[in-house]
Amino acid sequence: MDLGTSRSKWLAVAAWSLTVLLAAGAGWWAATVATQPPAVALPQTTATTVEVVDGKVAVTQAYGIDVSWPASPLGTNGYSGTLTQLDVEASGSTLDSGDVAYSVNLEPAVVAVGNVPAFRTMRSGDKGADITQLQQFLKAEGYNPGKINGTFGKSTLDAVNRWSAKLGKPKDGTVPLGRLVFVPSLPAQLAPATDVRVGIRVEPGAEILVGPSGEPQFSFRVLPEDVARTTEGMPVTVTAGSNTWQAEVSGLAEDPETGATIAVLRPAGGSESICGDDCAAAVAVGGKTVLPGTLVITPETSGPQVPTAAIGADASGATFVTMEGGERRPVAVEASSDGASIVTGVNVGDRILVAVVTSGE
Repeated sequence: MDLGTSRSKWLAVAAWSLTVLLAAGAGWWAATVATQPPAVALPQTTATTVEVVDGKVAVTQAYGIDVSWPASPLGTNGYSGTLTQLDVEASGSTLDSGDVAYSVNLEPAVVAVGNVPAFRTMRSGDKGADITQLQQFLKAEGYNPGKINGTFGKSTLDAVNRWSAKLGKPKDGTVPLGRLVFVPSLPAQLAPATDVRVGIRVEPGAEILVGPSGEPQFSFRVLPEDVARTTEGMPVTVTAGSNTWQAEVSGLAEDPETGATIAVLRPAGGSESICGDDCAAAVAVGGKTVLPGTLVITPETSGPQVPTAAIGADASGATFVTMEGGERRPVAVEASSDGASIVTGVNVGDRILVAVVTSGE
């Protein structure tokens, strides 16, 4: 083999070896890069100072307040015939002694105070508790029936005739059965009973009127996450149009139909009624409605206000803030809501540190 041929073979082998080495090196580099995790920009925490301000914090929860007004029959109808007029609204109307509640065969039924239902046509010579109620009614209306003694005498007869004339009825000295409907107390909120409407046929003893059976009942279904912190005495504000009523949680109960937790409400501050004289403006007698309300979980608390993020806790659970100079100052948290807390232990105007987390580059 001559020298030129040997040299050519050597150069070819060297070139091939160099190529293999370069390829292997490139593969190693690529594998190394591919197996390394990508670099992640870590969040950076810095501190800034804020001033303690005089603030207010309250924790509230909006609820739909269920309102129902139980009703029971009131008064006893004495007429037989067709209901020709209703003088009470379907939602209820406030009637006082002497007001006409309805008419049957165009004959008026007038409400009066009494616990004994009307059961007969009252006339001269009759005696009994119904006559006493008649005499009390006539006296309240300004017609002198004489002595209130339960006896239908001449003075009572004269008073009945004067009252009959005012109603446009014959002065025959009697009070026909049905003309008076006795109810326990007046004024009262009265409404038509279910399915009562003008044109129906009624008989003596028919339930034509209903009245409230106690005060309206207020309650709301508690959110599951709020059950543990909803306790007796918590204030609740109920809104009905332009009216705002104050109530409080009386206790918790279980809805027998759904098993949900229900908060039952009572009048606030020992009052007798949540809605007072305005109940009828919100709910019908015997009806139900839902009104907007607000449960006050934490009453409005005022004082030094700091960002909640500025409050730390040590190993024992004691809370503190860090002052501008680095000093840890113990604080007590009075109330917190929406990222702000009312605390004691610092003064309005102090400057404290707040950790601020920013994204990495």
